[in-house]
Amino acid sequence: MRTRFAPSPTGLLHVGNARIALMNWLFAKKHGGEFLLRIEDTDRERSKREYEEAILEDLKWFLGWEGVFLRQSERVEIYKRHAEELLLEGKAYLCFCTPEELERRRKERLARGLPPLYDGKCRSLTKEQIKKLQAEGRKPSLRFKVGLEEVSFEDGIFGRLSFKGERLGDFVIMRSDGWPTYNFACVIDDHYMGVTHVIRGEDHLSNTPRQILLYRAFGWDPPEFSHVPLLLGPDGKVLSKRHGPTSLKEFREMGILPKALANYLLSLGGTIGEEVILSWEEMADRFSLSGLSRGKPVFDMGRLLWFNRQHLQKDSVEELIKYLRGPLEGWQKEAVSYLKEEVSTLLELQRFLDYLSRELPMCSDSLKAPKARELLRLALNELEKDQAGWLERLVELSGLKPKEVLPLIRIVLLGTPSGPPLTKVLSFLPKEIIRKKIEKALETMEGCPHGSLPV
Repeated sequence: MRTRFAPSPTGLLHVGNARIALMNWLFAKKHGGEFLLRIEDTDRERSKREYEEAILEDLKWFLGWEGVFLRQSERVEIYKRHAEELLLEGKAYLCFCTPEELERRRKERLARGLPPLYDGKCRSLTKEQIKKLQAEGRKPSLRFKVGLEEVSFEDGIFGRLSFKGERLGDFVIMRSDGWPTYNFACVIDDHYMGVTHVIRGEDHLSNTPRQILLYRAFGWDPPEFSHVPLLLGPDGKVLSKRHGPTSLKEFREMGILPKALANYLLSLGGTIGEEVILSWEEMADRFSLSGLSRGKPVFDMGRLLWFNRQHLQKDSVEELIKYLRGPLEGWQKEAVSYLKEEVSTLLELQRFLDYLSRELPMCSDSLKAPKARELLRLALNELEKDQAGWLERLVELSGLKPKEVLPLIRIVLLGTPSGPPLTKVLSFLPKEIIRKKIEKALETMEGCPHGSLPV
């Protein structure tokens, strides 16, 4: 069996489309089949090669997929040959209606309470009429003749669905510029790619009966279709940019693990339990189209972050290191082992590592400089003596309370007044780095406004 993912390179890969790619990939993996990629770039105005490259990068990050793919813009002659075949067999016809004429007649039909379908004006043109229109310089599109027969199919999620032919209308399969429409190119490519299962968004349901008619016209067997409910935002509307991050690029940059994202997406719609943490192998084993709910699931960023935290805690240091800037020293790996329990994203983990690894002085108004300077000098002196019991000695020798000492040290070492316990940080942070951070803080203290602490 074969599945396919067929994105259009007109923008960054949306998480809803990534969910479709994931389902196709897991379905093929579970059944020992093939997962194929097709770039649907027949929209010449909006399709861009940079978006295609971004999609390939996203699929590599998300699914580890790399391979040969099909690009529709390189197959236009194939579509033209098949269109000519339908025209010669009388299954399609030339349509010379202009966009303005079509829009006017569409509005007229709506005003009369009729569906906005093509009215068939060019369906019965004579050869003489066609020659006359061509002589006028009109460039025709090609329309497929739709009969009155009902089109039925078994959907893998929605069950038996039926569409009346009279509600479909004669639809365009080749535009006047000689390029194919979505439905036409899709059918031809799915057939020659040997696709057996089409898993795609619910928004394609209206395309399916038209595609089945094209399969029948060519004498081909259609694949099995499954239409996945679309993701919604918290307001109940289709998930979009107004709801926050929606592209895989954004999730990658904010430090979401691909496995965590996949796990969360599968938890939507009843495929697996809402709080079940799974490996890639377990996801493939448990995935089932029949288990998907027909309701539209709501995308919740908080739930995604929860899944990300669980995977950060569960994954080994070796698994996480490949997503971090490296190479890492021994103490940094020990830091990852601890810090992964304290953060929600890889970005937070990377920032902690970056601050621990460098002297990055900034200014904070949390503590006044005179007290801070005296305490840091004491801290430096005591550190040179012995790192063991260092914090306890600072509290005792300074005469200050722990709540006055510890936030200052935490700011200097971690860049934040809150965070993981200092005792744990000191267990893996080398003495030399601690010393350099304190020295840098003292060195730059004079440059901070209002005498505040450099952190």
